Amino acid sequence: MIVYRDPWRTVETARELAALRRAAAAADAAGVLVRLGELEQAAVDALHPREDGWTAVDEAFRRAARRVAAAFLAAERGVPSPAPLRAALAALDAHAGRLPPRLVVRPPEGYAHYALDPRGYVRAAERYRAAVGAARAARAVVIGVRSIGTSLSAVVAAVVGAGRTATVRPRGETGARRVAADAALSRRLVDWLRAGGDALIVDEGPGATGETFAAVAAWLRELGVEDRRIVLFPSRDWGMPLAPPERAAWFGAARKFAPPIGDDRPTHVAARLGLAAPRSLCGGRWRDVVPGAARLPACTGHERAKHLAAARDGSAALLRFAGLGRWGAEAADRARRLAAADAGPEVLGFHDGFLALRWAEGAPVTRDVGRDPAFRAALTRYLAVRAKAFVTGREVDAAPILEMLRTNAAEALGPATPGLGPALRRLERLPAREAVVADARVHAWEWVRTAAGFAKVDAVDHGDGLRLPGPTDRAWDLAGAVVEFDLDEPAAAELVRRCAGTAPAEAAALAAAVAAYRPAYAALQLGAAMLAMHEAEDAEDRARWQVEAGRYRAALADALLRAEAGARDRRRAA
Repeated sequence: MIVYRDPWRTVETARELAALRRAAAAADAAGVLVRLGELEQAAVDALHPREDGWTAVDEAFRRAARRVAAAFLAAERGVPSPAPLRAALAALDAHAGRLPPRLVVRPPEGYAHYALDPRGYVRAAERYRAAVGAARAARAVVIGVRSIGTSLSAVVAAVVGAGRTATVRPRGETGARRVAADAALSRRLVDWLRAGGDALIVDEGPGATGETFAAVAAWLRELGVEDRRIVLFPSRDWGMPLAPPERAAWFGAARKFAPPIGDDRPTHVAARLGLAAPRSLCGGRWRDVVPGAARLPACTGHERAKHLAAARDGSAALLRFAGLGRWGAEAADRARRLAAADAGPEVLGFHDGFLALRWAEGAPVTRDVGRDPAFRAALTRYLAVRAKAFVTGREVDAAPILEMLRTNAAEALGPATPGLGPALRRLERLPAREAVVADARVHAWEWVRTAAGFAKVDAVDHGDGLRLPGPTDRAWDLAGAVVEFDLDEPAAAELVRRCAGTAPAEAAALAAAVAAYRPAYAALQLGAAMLAMHEAEDAEDRARWQVEAGRYRAALADALLRAEAGARDRRRAA
């Protein structure tokens, strides 16, 4: 089943450098650290598309990253200053002309979604330095794993005092990933390692399989590094539910230094924003405070960090992680624009990646609310606001959705299931349309009935996150509403007509797109439910996701039968 996407975006190099200079002038050390890491990832990937290497540009980026990390450490000690940030970026100026005018940036998942804090790696690196001594720590070779390993490895290198650092990206299909390095990088690593220091591998993993760490360690062994000199810096020292037994055993026995458990940022951010001490709602605990939510399914391992706090006026507030760097800033901007259009909760503040929103007091709706005209009116207004507010200026890229539909439907119902071919062709034939940042999660439990009506919650980041569909046709959310609320044909037609506006041609085109995306929506939600069921640690959550998977499988089968019937009708008409 396909659920995730490759959420890359193309950026202009000159604008990225200008944005970095503005952040440096504002003494935003954390912002420069995150954004420079993204630029380094994009530049190095572009310079080394098939195998990692070592050039003057690679060296310049590493030098700049270490200097920015040192400025970040100074800012954490209470000494923020634009001067060292500007000086660090100036080291790149001589090489800017060697960079492509446009680069492909991939989001650092930990910063964008999983609330990873680079300060945790400061603590981990401090523990390593204390364990081996300052002299040995300074001889270390620090290897960052792109994407997020660019900035994290710079932080580790700055803490331990190491000047030897490079980045790599394991390549290949899942299950067979490996590091491919040219002779220049391999020679450089061997020369550095002759000093006798450890090889520190820095990434946010280990993820479900631990494959990334294992691939880099295997490469180091090929270069002659003994296991005793390989040290891992993961985001946690547990997990890997899908790792082969031998890899799990290796990871368990490896030397590693992970950030401390716990995150004190919510407390600090809450105090800065004038909120009372927050209470964690992570791991599905939001169900304990939302009336009627106790039996709702939760994908606890992938939820964003979220907390409940009290505002100055005594009302409740939601403090949730929205992302560091550009990802959080964009999510916060969407939240403000929704609030301004009276289509989302009031924004109380944004700091250090955490967004504070007025809590929506109410109980989640049930799927039969689709029969309520008042709810359909609220749904229509909300989707219409999003479609206008969050246009991207880019054309819809349907290729990942087509691949997902083909794969998920074939796996769930069989490759020869009736309607799959017509459904794929119908998607392929849609005319070009502008992509929007969709809600992408219009499930019933994402809506609450409040004293003032209906409110959509958790609405700012799913449409441009790590999972499909990414920015897409505005019809995606409408198709989702049809599936989630079991809208009958008249109700679905009314929803499309109201969202389309007054132009009959646009209403017809939107209706065709909604019909085309309906099986794709069901196929994606089926994959997501299957993944959640597989990863759920709680038996009750597994059972809930199994029910959801069955419902989406039935919705997919129904949508494909509709596609088959439509194709048959067109053949008869011809």
